[in-house]
Amino acid sequence: MLGDIFGPDIFVVFFVFILGIASLVVPIWAIVDAASRPSGAFTSAGSSKALWITLIAVFSLLTGVVGLILGCVYLGSIRPRVRAISG
Repeated sequence: MLGDIFGPDIFVVFFVFILGIASLVVPIWAIVDAASRPSGAFTSAGSSKALWITLIAVFSLLTGVVGLILGCVYLGSIRPRVRAISG
């Protein structure tokens, strides 16, 4: 229905809009979460707190999509290990 009114390009615009919002929200969430966890938990999990915060911040500023991917990797892989250790 929306495509009939605005044409097929509205779906591309909607997809880019959602991707842009996610490229802002997910890295910020990941950075805030990483900053709130103790550094010792990262070390015990075999990772580095400063490295993750820096990578997510820098790549979010340079290329939003790479920052989004790094934020997803942190939230999906690193955060559960750090959270299990920090309790």
